[in-house]
Amino acid sequence: MNRYYKVSCWVLILCGIGLRVLLCWVNQPINAFDNHFDPIFWIMKYGTIAPKDALWQSYHPPVFYVISAIIGKLAESQGVVPHALIPKLLQFIPCFYAGMTLIVVHLILQKLPFSDFARWCSLGTICFLPRHIYASAMHSNDMLAVLAVALSLYLLLIVLERDFSYPWVIAAGAAIMVALFTKYTAFVVLPLAIVTYLSVLWRRPGIENRKLLLAGIVLIVIPLLSLGSYCYSNMKTYGSPLPSNCAMGNSQTKSFTKAGEGVSFLDFKPWETIATPILAPTNIGSFWTLIYSRMWFDMEPKFLYLINDDEGWWDSYYGWLRGKSSWPTLKQFDPDCKRIGSVLIAMGLVPLLMAIIGFILLFKKVVDSFTDHKQSARKGIGLLLFPLLFMINSCGIIAIALKAQLFSTMKALYFLNSLPSFAVFIGFGADFCESFRFVRWLLTALFCCLFVLVALHIFHIAASLSFAMG
Repeated sequence: MNRYYKVSCWVLILCGIGLRVLLCWVNQPINAFDNHFDPIFWIMKYGTIAPKDALWQSYHPPVFYVISAIIGKLAESQGVVPHALIPKLLQFIPCFYAGMTLIVVHLILQKLPFSDFARWCSLGTICFLPRHIYASAMHSNDMLAVLAVALSLYLLLIVLERDFSYPWVIAAGAAIMVALFTKYTAFVVLPLAIVTYLSVLWRRPGIENRKLLLAGIVLIVIPLLSLGSYCYSNMKTYGSPLPSNCAMGNSQTKSFTKAGEGVSFLDFKPWETIATPILAPTNIGSFWTLIYSRMWFDMEPKFLYLINDDEGWWDSYYGWLRGKSSWPTLKQFDPDCKRIGSVLIAMGLVPLLMAIIGFILLFKKVVDSFTDHKQSARKGIGLLLFPLLFMINSCGIIAIALKAQLFSTMKALYFLNSLPSFAVFIGFGADFCESFRFVRWLLTALFCCLFVLVALHIFHIAASLSFAMG
């Protein structure tokens, strides 16, 4: 890797971490989609994990809450942080996970034969991805799930590279266990481990049988038995292997507004969200449009209302989201917010195009590696993990959205588990386009503009939050 590009990649990572820390610093701990503090405070107070039906968010697997409770209790007992500031300390834990994810994605990209330019484009997109920045400033278990999935994939690549070396197999097994017991959406790691193992058994690339046996136990048997025991215990106690708050009580989302003609999973209409970069009757019925657009802008506003302080309009808007009032006119919506949202969603089409091109090229490489026995079997297996992660992640989110068909289930946040896949797809796409000199310069200009615009957007939010706090 060229020294210049190596330095520039670390500059991107540091800038990405800086934006996440800045937004986390000014964001209030209570400004999040759900209250994930209560399960932590329960552990800190009683020394036990809260029952699945005791709190609204306690149905989740416990790893995130246990780690946070240990840190919070330690800080409190040592007098490092006053009790009143414990929520702010806990809020920075997911921010730390988000920063670590950027480093893991960088390490994954270094494992693949990309040009320096392609690596710069893909890593920069992840570092300046608005949805990941927003999520890193809000207290939830999502950032640990995203980190655990990325780390599991990275360690599986090393396991393949190091001929199933014992230390790396154990490390991968540990990462998989953390993912499984952090959030249901992180279950994607289990199919990745199974496919990796079965593919190696099928191709038999000269690995000792005892290593394969240990890998099967650590990567598959132990996680499956642990997850099975967890599900069995939940079934006996709560009547469901994987409890959820909606199933155990009155769902808070039942009254949310729905698309008039239902949700479509077969169209993609970014021009609708470019025209109206906020959840609206015209755009809440397209699954892929919402997923894409919410990746690039705060469409279900958690920060925008602090930029545009028209409380009356926001009361009407949130009333519409909850099905309690009619749709308010956009005439009072901040034109600057609308403008930057439209531009961000439009410019996000550039990395999306690179990702689509890269997905096609990567899929072809995977097919070639499995049909041409002269190629390295382990190389093909490693490449297979990226489209597999994206497709399994997509199927899980589509299943959730099909069940409820609400905008609240069509979250770009859930797709952040596929960050390594997005980065690799963009890398292959940019690597291909780099061969055209004019396209390379055009892409460089567009990506630089995108990164600067995202940074200005986050600075604008941070300044508005700081002003609001006095």
